[in-house]
Amino acid sequence: LKEGMIYVWRTPFLLATMFIALVLNFTAFPLMNSLMPIVAKQVYGTGQTGLSHLVAAGAFGAMVGSLLMGRIAHRIRPARAMTIGAIAWLAAEMVFAQTTSPAWGIPLIMIAGVMQAAGLVPMLAALLKNADPAFRGRIMGIRMLAIYTNIPGLLVAGPLVAHFGYATMATCLSAFGIITIGLIAFRWRGDIWHNTASANAR
Repeated sequence: LKEGMIYVWRTPFLLATMFIALVLNFTAFPLMNSLMPIVAKQVYGTGQTGLSHLVAAGAFGAMVGSLLMGRIAHRIRPARAMTIGAIAWLAAEMVFAQTTSPAWGIPLIMIAGVMQAAGLVPMLAALLKNADPAFRGRIMGIRMLAIYTNIPGLLVAGPLVAHFGYATMATCLSAFGIITIGLIAFRWRGDIWHNTASANAR
């Protein structure tokens, strides 16, 4: 694990990607998963059935997005697609937070699921493609450790929901994620944005 961490720290593309993964697990994943019961109960006024529809819509969107990315993988630049997909995912979550009816919310959370896949599938492909073969297992393990930023994300979201409501909390969390990922993309633009970057090779 230590060797993997050092390797990530010394490899700009891997470091930028891990930061994006940390931000997504802090912002987008709590909104997409753990906080969905709040939407079902407090915003839409529905119960377990409504919640199941929301969760299923997000999962279906992610499946469609994964299949779509598989079909167009040879046409996209992975690192750039990862960045655009991550920002689009958070933007979809922000729009979803403004809805007050499942009739609008379910299609929007499905779109968010598609954007989730549009960000995460290229991310994993780029990590595997650009990591030294001897470190691939460790790199994927470190990537999975990013899930633990869910915890502070939920700890921040809880008080915000209590004081300002779900829409404000989700908007603030999504905006924070978009701005932060934008800053990461700018800081490491030569490694994850430019066409000449090795991570963007088709």
